[in-house]
Order: sequence, then C-alpha cells, then structure tokens
Amino acid sequence: MTTKTDSGRLASIDVLRGFDMFFLVGAGEVLRDFFAGFKSEALTPVLEQLDHHWGGFTAWDIIMPLFLFTAGLSIPFSFSKFMAQKAGTGRANALLWRKIIKRFCILFVLGWIAQGNLLAFDLSKFHIYCNTLHSIAFGYLITAIIVLNIKNIKGQLIAGGALVAVYWACLTFGGDFSQDGNLAIRIDRAVLGRFDDGTNYTWLLSSLGFSATVISGYFAGYILKRGMEAVRTLKWLTVTGCALIGAGLLWTLQTPMIKHIWSPSMILFSSGICFLLLALSFLLTDKLHLKGRWVTGLRIFGMNSIAAYMLHQVFHNFKGDARQLLYGLSQFTGDFYPAVVSLGGFALLFGILAFMYRHEIFIKV
Repeated sequence: MTTKTDSGRLASIDVLRGFDMFFLVGAGEVLRDFFAGFKSEALTPVLEQLDHHWGGFTAWDIIMPLFLFTAGLSIPFSFSKFMAQKAGTGRANALLWRKIIKRFCILFVLGWIAQGNLLAFDLSKFHIYCNTLHSIAFGYLITAIIVLNIKNIKGQLIAGGALVAVYWACLTFGGDFSQDGNLAIRIDRAVLGRFDDGTNYTWLLSSLGFSATVISGYFAGYILKRGMEAVRTLKWLTVTGCALIGAGLLWTLQTPMIKHIWSPSMILFSSGICFLLLALSFLLTDKLHLKGRWVTGLRIFGMNSIAAYMLHQVFHNFKGDARQLLYGLSQFTGDFYPAVVSLGGFALLFGILAFMYRHEIFIKV
C-alpha cells in the first residue's frame, strides 16, 4: 500500500507540484542566464528547450500543462474531504458549489494582479483573460461541473474526451493553425477587444483544452485515491502516460503540436508526460520512501505553490535586490553575472517560502 505524510497528504503530489514551481519561479531563468553566459552557438539548442516556440514541443512547454494537471490532481482528494466534513449538514453539495465558485473568483483576481495589471488602476493596461491562473480557474470550474454532474469515472472521461473533440473540430474547421488564422485567436480578439493581451496565446476557446488537461490530472488523482498497491498504481500511471503520448504523437499527423493555442495533440502529449512525471514522483516518494533535502525543498515549493507563483509574478524586484547585494561579483563572473543575479533572486524567494514552510504558513484558495 502507499504511504502518506504525517499530514495525510501523498508526498508525490506535493513533490510533483514543487518540481513544476521550482522551474517556473526561478530555476528556469537561472538556467537560461547560465547557458547564455557561454555565448556559444553550440548551446542554442539547449536555450531553445528553455523557451516557447510556435509549433513543436520543448521542455519548457511542459511547465504550464503540469501546473493545470496538478490542479486537477488534487480535486478527488479535496472534494471527498470537503463532503466528508460537511456530511449530515443537508447542504453539503451547495456548500461545495460555493467553495468552487469562490476559488474560481479568487484565482481570476489573482491572475489579474499577476499579469492583468489590476493594481495599476489603468484600463488601458488591463487584460481580462491573460494568465495561467485564469486557465486554471476555468479548467477547475468546468472539471467541477463534470465531476459533480457525472458520477462515474467512465462518463467523466468521456466528457473530457468530448471537450477535446469539440475543440479539435472548432480549430480544424474554423480556420487554420497559423498564428493569426486560428479560430481561437480570432475569437479572443473579437470578444476581448481592447482588453485582449495582444499576444499569440489564446484563452477563451482554449478553455476547452485547459479543462481537458485539468481532467487528465483529475483522472490521475482518481488513480492515486483508489489506494491500490503501489506497483499497480505505478502501472496505471505509466501505461496511461505512454498511451497519451502515443496518441498525441499520432494526432500530429493532422493537428500540429502548438502550445500557444493548446492544440489537441499537445493536450494529449503533455498530459502523457505529466502522468509519467507523477509516476516517477510516486515511485521515489510514496513507494521507495526516499527522503532528504531535495524532497523537503520541492515540498516547500509544492505546498505553497500559489504563494510562490504570486511572489514571483508580482514582486519582480527579487532580482533587483539580489543585484544590489551581489553587484561586486560582476567583475569576477563576467558574462555569467546575470545567472548569479538570477540565482540570488531565486534564493531570496526560496528563503521566504522556507520561512513559511517552517512556520506552517500555507496560502490556499
């Protein structure tokens, strides 16, 4: 059987979420600055893997899908825990819906603060739907609607598949897969108008795809929650991951893999990678029970993922503070000085999160 941490949480979930946040809020930037410091064209392929491109799939493209996947991963646990706590009140379902709507609204407001320039109090700088937290909000809401209205897992997965099929049909028959010709970007520009973020990332129609990614995470959480023998759980996660990767690659014969518009082939392929990453995390933590500073470090990020994300997005001056502290090293580090500054800013953020972790301060929505 699998084991849980003292707080009753599966360590693999916290570690996987922490792995994602570790790169999202600092490590990715440190790596980019470090490899750029070599000024070598031979490292261009490495730098390309740490950025997004139109078409294809890079290592950095997994970061956002994994964020959505882990949001779905927690749903089977959080919903069942909430219903158990409210059992007998006669209003458990209504209270759960209240919790869902509240979380949706909080995530949207945080997304506006993080990237929508809400605190600028300037409508010319405000964007309505433009952030990863917004995609999580919609994915979470649509997944909740499906889960609470369709009681069996088979029906829920069919509903998730239907979302991907509808999204595929819209993209395939509503335009092409170019940056300006795809239906998703045209809908965003038409509906959001002046409040569109002006990028080639898509949001409104792509919410169908975001929801499918969250549902894939929900299914992974369902597998974990069943409490099967660890070996059997690993088989389920691994086989599902490989099947999704294979299906995603096969689908590229018709639909290109484009992270910017969350194309259907990208949804399956990235979800498959997420399943395999979860399997690895589960193997190391909940089956082999490996412990150490790396586990604690990742849990520091994973158990305060919203706080980590908001601190990174809103308080950009961590690098500025690090630059003030480390400016004397510029003469010794040369082209690697930007990497030193990025590492210093990342260390400051980690210090805040570690303090919160030690004092059991966890920000949840």
